[in-house]
Amino acid sequence: MGRYRLAVLGGTFDHLHIGHHALVAMAFRVGDTVAIGLTTDRFIADHPKPDGSRIQPFSVRRTALARWIRRNLPGRRFRIVPLEDRFGRSIEPDVGVLVVSRETLLGGRAVNRERRRLGRSPVPLIVVPLALADDLEPVSSRRVRAGSIGTAGQRFAPIRVGITVGDPRDLVPSGRAIRRVFPQARILETIGPSRGPLPPADLMLRVDRTARPGWSASERSARSRPLTHRIRGHRPEELERGLVTLMRPRHERKLFGTPRS
Repeated sequence: MGRYRLAVLGGTFDHLHIGHHALVAMAFRVGDTVAIGLTTDRFIADHPKPDGSRIQPFSVRRTALARWIRRNLPGRRFRIVPLEDRFGRSIEPDVGVLVVSRETLLGGRAVNRERRRLGRSPVPLIVVPLALADDLEPVSSRRVRAGSIGTAGQRFAPIRVGITVGDPRDLVPSGRAIRRVFPQARILETIGPSRGPLPPADLMLRVDRTARPGWSASERSARSRPLTHRIRGHRPEELERGLVTLMRPRHERKLFGTPRS
């Protein structure tokens, strides 16, 4: 049983990906019934997007969305309605909650301004964090259309990975781990403390040995905070396995986490 009778969300849902999955799953978590506004082909034509010619037709997007819901959330009540304008169903009186992503939060706030203008009460906004690809950049339909990532967040385009290790013995297993996750990677190696700016890289990885048997490994991109992971063990293959786990796409993250309001 959800907290609200009707949850509403909207979007293009082109090349349905893990970020969409998280958004839709959250809507079903907080709503007994979910209404999804799906932008029409006409709306897209009037509001061009990057690589717009590669956006799937409305019928394809609608079928993929409904199929995912029925497969992963069987028996739940939902409806997918054509979204022809900016607000769609979000301004109707019976809406209980609006589910948005960090990228569409401003649009959610605009909905509440419009509701106030119409003399209707604003609704709560549930903000779903962006899903990250394995290069720590957000998963988006634009990136999928461009062919740089897949719908599960796996990176296809070549990537530059910078490695900094505190112990030279850790350089080889770290490189093997990167090759397992990014077969086309260009690896930039550094041993010892980093001096000056890091070399230009899409993803930076740092590995240091800890007092207890094992390693502290962190990864970050130019626009993300470091993600740190404790790897236990003392053998090179244990370091390699731990780094692979750290760098894999985030599509294995549970969809039904705690909502942020």
